[in-house]
Amino acid sequence: MTRRRTSDWREARFRQLHAYVSQLVAPLITKSLEEQSGDIAVPGLPLLTRRGWIPRRPLPLDQVQLNYSAPRADTFDAAKRLLAPYWPAVEGMRVPTYSAAVLQFAKPPMFFDAPSFRLLGLDPTASERTGRSTALQFTMGSYYDWIDTGEALGYEAAKRYAESGGASIIGPYRESLRGPFDFAGRCATPGINTLTIRASRRRSFFYLHRRTSVATARGTVHVVPAGEFQPSGGDTEGHAVGGADLDVRSTIIREYMEEILGRPDVINPTEHVTPVDFMSDPEYAAVESALRGGGAQCHYLGTGLYPLTWKPEILMVCVFDERLFDRVFAEMFNSVQEGDLEGPGGRLLDEDDRLPGTIHFLFGPRKRPYQGLPFDEETVASYANDPTTLPAARACLKLAWQHRGHLNIPTART
Repeated sequence: MTRRRTSDWREARFRQLHAYVSQLVAPLITKSLEEQSGDIAVPGLPLLTRRGWIPRRPLPLDQVQLNYSAPRADTFDAAKRLLAPYWPAVEGMRVPTYSAAVLQFAKPPMFFDAPSFRLLGLDPTASERTGRSTALQFTMGSYYDWIDTGEALGYEAAKRYAESGGASIIGPYRESLRGPFDFAGRCATPGINTLTIRASRRRSFFYLHRRTSVATARGTVHVVPAGEFQPSGGDTEGHAVGGADLDVRSTIIREYMEEILGRPDVINPTEHVTPVDFMSDPEYAAVESALRGGGAQCHYLGTGLYPLTWKPEILMVCVFDERLFDRVFAEMFNSVQEGDLEGPGGRLLDEDDRLPGTIHFLFGPRKRPYQGLPFDEETVASYANDPTTLPAARACLKLAWQHRGHLNIPTART
């Protein structure tokens, strides 16, 4: 009976702490930035960075080099052994990893293993010297390896924060790693975070999601689209040189389809035996043409680490001319599985928030996109300084506003 009660308590405690990672995300992030302030190279950006990781000015995406190494046989046994005492037991057998514990006790939606590009290093020297290029080195990893060795930092942080009365997020696992910028001891799989801007001659709008049904950081506000840097399908053994999907634009296109146009998730390799063929589907083809044909201006803002879990965050901004945006995203959804489009005052956008009809819709689609949030100093600052906005989104907003002239983003005159 005593063993059963202990097991029940451990399971309940796990669920509580796992929930804390989302429920307390704002104070956890604030504390993690405070305790790791020495790893912030760019004052004002809420991400851990090294010198040169944020280029002096945004780079056209074509000037960012992605290099690939053959997959490694890393099993991360040392990390998993150190973390194992955190996970409850099932029928007397301790759950071996964080991902297994989440599956057993939390059961979030959209939680499955998948091949994921693993960041090995970032060479900013060219960017720092010329402002015109940077290079990121990848190999193949897996989403669950990221959960087990990276996201577990967030769980440990919540545990330490609760036990210390908010005094610290630093635990033994974080201390055992050789710092946030050493990727050898953990699987660091990046997120691609894209600030989307609809630009007209006199003013611009941007789009944010309030995240509802994602596996991590629920209830926060984030740029849309945002997603894991993963291949869309195919045999993981076939990625000896990275494959066609070792391409930031491919991930952005897929995420636009899912988070703006409401298409089902396409990255589960159990459902897609080959990478997505964008040009075989008219909607995909329209987004593909916009992002590769020069209609949408895509710029790399830099890379930083999420301070809570040390996840690499690749920061992007895509600026669409209003006519192109209205044509490509006329059928945009205000609510998808990942979250709801944020409206003024934090409300969900509804049909009354669709843009008014204009002459270029006379022979076009019946629907119009949602208006979004005004890209002005007050609105940008309100989200960029809000602790419930995720750090990558805050960084995208701050950098896009700082470089709005270079990015040719019109803003309303005040």
